[in-house]
Amino acid sequence: MKLVFSVFVAAFLGSLQVLLAEVTVLRAVQVIYDKSPKLRIKGSGFDAQDHDINLEIGASGQPLIADKDYMVTKDSDGDGLILKLLGNRKWVDLSSRTPPVAIVLTAVKFASAPDKNLLAEPVIVAQVLSAPSVNGNDDILYQTASNELRINGTGFIGAKKVDLYFQPPLVKEVAYEDVTPYPLTKNQVVLRLRHGYSWRETPGALFVIGVDTGAGPVKVDGDAGAKVAEVVDNHDLHSVTVEPTVNEQLVYADQADITITGTGFNPVGNLFRFANGLLGNNVNYTTISTTDNKVKLRLTPGSHWRKNMENLPGALTLVAVNAGAGFVAVGPINSAKGRDVAMIFERPEVHSDQKKIYRTHSHELHIIGQGFPDLESGYKVQLKFQPALVENVDYTMRVVDRTELELTLLDGRAWRPDAGGLMVTHINTRGDGAGWVDLPGAGVHVAEVVEDIDAATTGGIEIFPMGVKVYQSANRETIDITGTGFKDGLSLILDPPMQVNSDYTLEVVSKNKIVLKLKGNKKWRAEPGFIIARSVKVDNKEYALAGTEGIRVAIVLADPVITTSKETLHETQSKLLVISGTGFTNVADVKITLNPTPSGSYKVIGVLEDAIRVQLKPDNDWLPSFMTLKDEEDSKKILLSVTSIDTGAGEIKFDPAVSIGYIIKDREGVVCDDSCEFAFDGVCDDGSEPNDEYYYQNYFNYQDDDMGGFYYEGEDGEEGGKDGNEAYGEDGEDSQYGVAYDDYYMENEDYQVSACVEGTDCTDCGGVDAIIDYTQPLDPNSGIESCTNTCIYPRDGVCDDPRGTKYCELGTDCQDCGPIGADNFTRSDDDGWWDDDDDYWTFNDANFVEQNNGLEKNRHKVKTFKREEVVSTTDIFLVVLEGMVYTVGAIFAAAALYLLNRWYKGQSVPFMNAFSPELNQREFDLRPQQRMPITPDEFRT
Repeated sequence: MKLVFSVFVAAFLGSLQVLLAEVTVLRAVQVIYDKSPKLRIKGSGFDAQDHDINLEIGASGQPLIADKDYMVTKDSDGDGLILKLLGNRKWVDLSSRTPPVAIVLTAVKFASAPDKNLLAEPVIVAQVLSAPSVNGNDDILYQTASNELRINGTGFIGAKKVDLYFQPPLVKEVAYEDVTPYPLTKNQVVLRLRHGYSWRETPGALFVIGVDTGAGPVKVDGDAGAKVAEVVDNHDLHSVTVEPTVNEQLVYADQADITITGTGFNPVGNLFRFANGLLGNNVNYTTISTTDNKVKLRLTPGSHWRKNMENLPGALTLVAVNAGAGFVAVGPINSAKGRDVAMIFERPEVHSDQKKIYRTHSHELHIIGQGFPDLESGYKVQLKFQPALVENVDYTMRVVDRTELELTLLDGRAWRPDAGGLMVTHINTRGDGAGWVDLPGAGVHVAEVVEDIDAATTGGIEIFPMGVKVYQSANRETIDITGTGFKDGLSLILDPPMQVNSDYTLEVVSKNKIVLKLKGNKKWRAEPGFIIARSVKVDNKEYALAGTEGIRVAIVLADPVITTSKETLHETQSKLLVISGTGFTNVADVKITLNPTPSGSYKVIGVLEDAIRVQLKPDNDWLPSFMTLKDEEDSKKILLSVTSIDTGAGEIKFDPAVSIGYIIKDREGVVCDDSCEFAFDGVCDDGSEPNDEYYYQNYFNYQDDDMGGFYYEGEDGEEGGKDGNEAYGEDGEDSQYGVAYDDYYMENEDYQVSACVEGTDCTDCGGVDAIIDYTQPLDPNSGIESCTNTCIYPRDGVCDDPRGTKYCELGTDCQDCGPIGADNFTRSDDDGWWDDDDDYWTFNDANFVEQNNGLEKNRHKVKTFKREEVVSTTDIFLVVLEGMVYTVGAIFAAAALYLLNRWYKGQSVPFMNAFSPELNQREFDLRPQQRMPITPDEFRT
């Protein structure tokens, strides 16, 4: 009972103390340097003269003493106190402490009542960092060939960001990225140049004139700044370039030679850096010839250009070349993208098989082997047979997987003209003329073709294999069966089983045609596939067809079903529409009609069984021009629907149309375009995806066939490799990682710079709606709390969620960032009261401060990649024709003006008698018979 009473009394006294307190201090933490001239404390109740205000303030174990460490003055408007640091003093001695260190105000007392604390409770008023400086450096930096700059200094340790102010200016997040792991554990920051930018536009010294580690910009070495590098022209050997030849150079993974094409190669020798770590020096390949524009590489026996066959075809990417002056990026080297110099394919094989098939009655043949690329890869398997068969004339082909092909015989065709073996003699999975692979001997035997079963053994009935396509039930289509010997009373045993007059009706139209018609509420098949006539009944006898195989009479496609959706598309900013559903087939067969989008504004670019990918064509809108939403309210939306679809068996019209979403107005103030050089390659290249989901995850799956990466240097300095040590196994996959033999290696390679500036690879990075607008409240169903302080760096004056330094999850640093949607960012520099009106110490030149204002405020400085448009012969013809029209028109106009001028002056008008209205009928009739040269003054019909 006494304990409860004591707790009650303590709580009461605490509350009473708060009520009696006369000074309040705003809980806004200011970040300052240990040598910052001033510390501002904003609050109210400081109702005494400057010299009568006594403060108890300081860091733990380091109290600050008035008139020794600082001097107190009141703000002229009565909004708080200004503490001015005295000469040669520091707010905190950080020599044995790791910043940031908090300064705590524990008491406010007036001389009139020296024992009375007017402050209800201690308040953190500042976080103190070491005043930063930058060390000078005269190292050589090439304009674009040098991809990294390391800047050393003091006062960096503990910082959660470092902003540098360069002369000439360099814009952070545009020209370069800071890839240093934060918070800093050493006094160094690492900068990486973005592809397409330079350290300086012209050669000269590069200075850092200001630095900000969290408490505001500070001048470096007065107004002079610190020289951090001497930027020079790229070396002549830095001018090396590499041509992307991935579409021309198609090679098998074990093919002997590839050629690197470009400019500036060193005829004496070059080193190459491949994205999958291929090693030269006869480890994976060796150089066999070099000119200034071509290098020919030869694969080491037993090695492969790319080794994980399951991920082929895939590109071989060259990221850097050393022609003698260090490695030079041939693409965005800091993001592991470069130039695709070859498309690598698994070498195809066909395995022999002794299966028996009927000459015309067997509808399907499966071929087993390896190295077959699927349809989505964009490459197609080609076969040569003996006897000859022609694809799309005799058969169609489908790739089941990389080890199996499915061939379907077309109507009226045969596997062979007579019985015998069917051989595959050549195979090509690349599509180019040099891609044909000769199979062993006279070819690989894939089937034994036997004669069809004679009609005499099947009751005089013969059914021809048919490949007509029908949907399961959509459109209620009929199936026509052709053959010979059909007569009334005939019936069929089908697979899958179906009952005549229950599932379908059968009509014998003639001795050569039967018509099957599906009955209401029935399906040809429960699942897509073939309808096989296993046997025929005639005259009360049943006859098997094609032995035990049966004969295909139709191909059943799934009924395509569109799933309704409420997704939104922005009128022009959204470039990709995904239509979900079931029963979709392939890109070649699928056609879809949208409303109200004009049919010429979009194209189908990809089809999966459950999704259709539709892309908006360049410079087109999802809406016709008369329906544009540009001047409408933000809330207005227009229904987008599918009115018809064709997946290969005819058009199906939806009545009513299927709603798949809404078209809404474009987002204002959001930059999301596809100006990135690598747009539309299926990989997010602008850094807006998390790093752990970034390049290697999808980009040709390089991570799973890394060949090594670096030449190994042993302890004694000898070069590793086949001759230096036994570190390399087959394909170099067991290579050891030691000191880098080449200067491309960087200590923190995991920290990558995106190939393009954020917001310029919009479609590949999820579209415009993937950009989060933090000024808007979150969806209540998002599961994210909008305001907590569970971040590991709460209440330190720096916003640490994705709106700021990005160390913590969204909404978890509420005091520093503000609630999601309010976005008030309660930082000390947001309020003009905190600004120092007579500060001679900090760097505040507006022309240079903008270097670190962030990407959005510097968006106008982003370089835009311009794609070269391919001009067709039709385009050229139209341009020439248009020019001819204008030329002829100008000639006639000039002639008319000339004649009008002569007429006006009363002069004779030439040629007018040729059109004399007085010409009589006989003269007119006779003119065509007159034999004379055609001259300007003669009339001929």
